[in-house]
Parts: sequence; structure tokens; C-alpha cells
Amino acid sequence: MKKRLMILSNSKEPYTNHAIEEILFTTFVDYEQILFLWVNEPSVVFGRNQNPWHEIDVKFAEKAGIHLLRRISGGGTVFHDEGNLNYAFIEHHSVYDESAHFQLIQEAIKKFDLEVEVTARKDLILKDKKISGSAFFLKGLRRLHHGTLLVNTDLETLWKSLKVKDENYKQRFSLGRTIPSVPSPVVNLSQHNPGLKVSDITNAIVDVYYKQNDYNVETLSIDDVINAHEPTFKAIRARHTSWQWIFGETPSFAYRGEDGTEYQIVNGAVTPTGNINSIF
Repeated sequence: MKKRLMILSNSKEPYTNHAIEEILFTTFVDYEQILFLWVNEPSVVFGRNQNPWHEIDVKFAEKAGIHLLRRISGGGTVFHDEGNLNYAFIEHHSVYDESAHFQLIQEAIKKFDLEVEVTARKDLILKDKKISGSAFFLKGLRRLHHGTLLVNTDLETLWKSLKVKDENYKQRFSLGRTIPSVPSPVVNLSQHNPGLKVSDITNAIVDVYYKQNDYNVETLSIDDVINAHEPTFKAIRARHTSWQWIFGETPSFAYRGEDGTEYQIVNGAVTPTGNINSIF
């Protein structure tokens, strides 16, 4: 019988939740499948090889108290708040099945008379607008598929936090090896089912997951994980909160300021240069 584990986080602190996710991926290898569900307080979470200065209105985020966090996975930049549910499937490669993950989410959402579809880009859409994006990570025999679900997110703050619509700003960058996001129109599930809450979707996913596995699912709290792996947790969380990880890990790129001055940025260090393409 496959060993399956489910964890629902009671923390909304993003660095804690992403540290937990990483520990589950690297350490809980006895489980062939883990389902982890969590909600973050306002945060902008971007892909491993993305450029936060290009993707995010950093000044707005800092002023608004919005956390910035670099994922271990690829993919684009997303906004999290308490109206967004995050899910992660962590599996051994021999049982990894993305289609089953999406089917579970679709079945849970269908309980609220909402039909969502999977696109070729592995987004979930409702009436042609995105309600969920996915990102992926593979290491050794372990695979991670995690994603978002917009339930009743503050979409105004979402767009204010991101630079995806500011073409004049984005044209100042030569991105090198950094990966830009692909913007999509988004919608909350609650727009089509007023009153729908994150807790409703969470409970529906849990119910479907239990039934699909004949209730043969172990559960743990994040406190259990932290207490068993406290030094590792502290080290990973410290990395996620560090300037070096959030900004310094950005692949080399170049930028042209409003006054026309050109800069090259390598490992977070900024140097003026007369040639914006000189580092590529």
C-alpha cells in the first residue's frame, strides 16, 4: 500500500510555509505522495530563475508590507494573499501523475458548480480566465508540482504588486538568462460563486483526497515537521528570507535607468556600463 501524507499549515508566514514544503520534498522520502495545503499572508512569489526587479514593483511591495520570496521551482511570478490557496503534490517519480493532480483540484471545485479546464500551459481556467498557475521541480527521484488557486484574492493589489502591464518599464531590461512571466487575465472563483471562501475549497480538496485514497492517509502538523527537523527548518527559512536568495540569486542582467544610464547587475552587484549587452 502506498504511503500518503497530508499536511494543512496553520501558519500564514510565507517563509515558514516554503521551508516546510522544501523539507517535505527533501526529507520525507518514505512517502510516495504528500499533499501540502497552505495560505500565505500578502506575498509575491517568483520563479527560481526570475528577476524580481523586472517582475515586481519592489517599492510598492515594501511600502505595503508584502513579502518577496524566490521559489526553488521554475515558472512565473504570482501574488499570494489570504484569498489564495496554495497546494503542493510531492511524489516519487514512479507514481507522479500531473493529470491526477489536476483532476483532484477540478473535482473539488466542481462541488461548487464550477467547471475549470486545464490549458496546454498547465494553468487552470474558468471561462477563459486563469484561476490557477503551476510550477514544477525535479531532483533525484522526487518530483514537486505546486500551484495557486484564486478564491477571493485582492486582484487590485495583485496588479499593483506586479510589473507585467508596465511595458515601458520592462523594456529597460536586457534579461540575459532570466525567465520573464507570461501575463494572463485572472479571475477569482468567488466571482462566479459569491461567498466562496478559501476554507470551502480547502475542505473540498481534503474530502476528495481522502475519498480517492480510501481514507488511508496519514496527517501531520507543521509543528510536527518543525520539531523533528528544527535545525534544517531554521537554515532553510533563513535562506528564504535572505537578501542574497531573494535578490542576489538573480541571473546576470542589464538595466537602463530613466536618465539613460546603463548598468550591469551580476550576483546583485551593480556596475555602470556603456554597453547594456556587455555581460551577455
